[in-house]
Amino acid sequence: MNVLTYYSIGFSALWAVPVLPGLYALFHRHVVPLFHSQLAKIRYQRIGGLTRLRLFRGSTRVELLLLSAYIAGNGAAVALEAIKGATIASSAALAASINLVPVLLGGRTSRLADIIGVSRPTYYVAHHWIGRIAVVEGLVHAAISLHAAVGGPPFDPVAISGCIVAGSFLAILLLSLPWSRHRLGGAFRGVHRLLYLAGMAGLTWHVVLVQSVSHEILVFVACGLWLLSHVYRVVARWRTVQVTERWSDSEVTRLRLKTQRPIAAFPGSYFYVYLPGSYLNYNLLRSSAVMMMWSDPKQTVTGKTTDFYILAGRQSRFLRQLRTVEKGDWMLLDGPYGQDLQLHGYETVILTAKGMGILSILPMALHLAARKDHDDSVRSKSNPGEDPTVGLATAAAAAPVFRDTTRRIDLLWRLEHNDQDQWVADQLRALQDLDARRVMLLVWCIYPEPLTRDPPFREEPHWSAVSPKDGQTMAEAEAPYSFEKALSHEVLMPGKCIVVGTKLLPSLPSSGLTVEACGDRAFTDERRASVIRNTSKDWPIEFVEAEYRPHGDRLRHRQGRARHSEDRPRDGSRPAMRLRRRDRRTERTNSWSSNLPLHVV
Repeated sequence: MNVLTYYSIGFSALWAVPVLPGLYALFHRHVVPLFHSQLAKIRYQRIGGLTRLRLFRGSTRVELLLLSAYIAGNGAAVALEAIKGATIASSAALAASINLVPVLLGGRTSRLADIIGVSRPTYYVAHHWIGRIAVVEGLVHAAISLHAAVGGPPFDPVAISGCIVAGSFLAILLLSLPWSRHRLGGAFRGVHRLLYLAGMAGLTWHVVLVQSVSHEILVFVACGLWLLSHVYRVVARWRTVQVTERWSDSEVTRLRLKTQRPIAAFPGSYFYVYLPGSYLNYNLLRSSAVMMMWSDPKQTVTGKTTDFYILAGRQSRFLRQLRTVEKGDWMLLDGPYGQDLQLHGYETVILTAKGMGILSILPMALHLAARKDHDDSVRSKSNPGEDPTVGLATAAAAAPVFRDTTRRIDLLWRLEHNDQDQWVADQLRALQDLDARRVMLLVWCIYPEPLTRDPPFREEPHWSAVSPKDGQTMAEAEAPYSFEKALSHEVLMPGKCIVVGTKLLPSLPSSGLTVEACGDRAFTDERRASVIRNTSKDWPIEFVEAEYRPHGDRLRHRQGRARHSEDRPRDGSRPAMRLRRRDRRTERTNSWSSNLPLHVV
C-alpha cells in the first residue's frame, strides 16, 4: 500500500471514532430492549459440562458462543496463511505467539482486566481457553518440526529449546483441566507458576535462536506486559497492615486491621492476604482472598479507610492459619480487586446470599444506604423557609450530593446455621440505623432452625427473622413469600433492576463422611432462571454474580475408626468412609434447601 492508502485509512478512522460510540448507544437504547428476554437466556443461562471432564461447566451460552467464534477464527487464520503459501508449522507458531500476549497478563489481578471491566468468572474463562488454544497451536508447531527433524542431525539448541517449551506448556495444559486442578489442590498455583516461567524462558531462548523478528516482538511484548503487571501490583497494591483486634469462634476468624496509608476501596472489592513467613517477612507463595468489612459504614461514602475488618472461615488450610495470628502482628495485603457494579444507577437492587456469601453483598448494601443517608443529612441542613432548590444548592456547595437513583434495596440472607448472624451483627445493626425513615431497605434473614434468642437487629415490618415455629418446616415458614414475587412487575420499582447473587465455592474435603448441606450451584441457577422468566422490555432485570466467592459450610459427620471386631464388616473389608457419587446426588436432592425457592419480598 502507498502513502495515500494509509492516509485514507487514518482519515476515515478520525471520522469513525466519534461516530461509533453514538451508534452503539442508539443500538443499546432502542434495539437491545426489543430482544431483552431472548438476550437474557443467552447471557444468564448456564450450560452443563459437555464431557466428563466438565470443561464448559458453569459457562453461559454467550461465553460458549464467543469461545466457539474464537476457536473457529484461529483455525481459519491458520488455514488462510497455509493457503497463501506459508507452512502450517510457521502459521501455528505465529498464532500461538499472538495468543500468548493476553495470557501472560496474568490472573484477575491484572490491571488491564480492571480497566476493561470484565468480571472475574468471564476473565478466567477467557484466560483458560486462550491459553489452551495457544498451547495446542504451539504443540502442533513442535510436532511438525520434530517430525521433520527425524533422521537428521542430532538435536541442536533450537530443537532443545523447543522441547523445553513444548514440555512445559503441555504440562500446563494437562494440569489446567478441572480434574487435575482438583487433585493438586493448593499446590496448583505454585506448580503453574514454575511451569510457565520455565516455558517462557525456553520460548525466549527459542525465538532468539530462530531470529524471527515478528516472533521476537510478540514474545518480548508478552514478557514485558507480564513484568509490568507484576511491578504495578507490588508498587501500587501491596501494603502492610497491623492486627489491632482479633476475634474467633469454631467457624470463623475476624481481624481488625489498620494501615499506615488510606485504602481506596469500593463495595464488593476483595484483597489477597499474605501471612508472616518463616524465612522472609511474608510468605509470598501462599495467599487467599478475603473480603473487607468497613468498621464505620459512613466511610463507604468517601471510599477510603485506614481501619477495617476481614472475616475468614476455616475451609482451607491457609485460612485456618489465620487463627494463629495475634494482636500486633503484621500481614501483607494485596488489593483491592474486583468489579465496581455501580449499583447506585439502578432503581431496585436485590442482594441475595447464602451462608458466608453475606460477606460479598453486605458491603454493597452498606454503601448504598450510607450514600442515601448522606444525601438526606445534606438536604436536612437546607433552610426549610426558603426555596428547597436554593437550600439544597447551598448545602451541596459545602458537601457533595450523590443523587442516586436507587429507591429500594432488598437483602435476603439464608443462613446455614443460626449462629452465623453473630459474625456480622455490628454491620447489620449499622445498616438498620442508616435507614432512619425505613423506606429504602427490606431485609429478611432466613434461619434454618427455630430461634432461641433475639436476632442482632430490631425486628420491624421491613426487618424480619424468618424461622420455623410451632413445628413448622422450613418450607412452611417461607411459603408466604418467594423470590419470584420479588421480581414480579407488581413489586418492582419502575426502572432498571439488578440482582446480585453469590456463588459459594465447595469446602475442601475432610476425613470422614461428608455430605453437602445444600446445592450452591442450584442456588445461583435458580436465581438466573427467575431473572430470565421475569425480565422483559418494560421491566429489564440484570443478574450479576459477586466476584468474591467464599467457601460454603458443609455438614460434616466424622465416622470414627472401628476399634472392636464387632464394628467391622464380617467379610473383613474396611468400613465405607464416603458416599458414592450416586448416593451424594440422592442426598443432595433430598435436602430441603436445594428444592425451595429463595424468598425476597
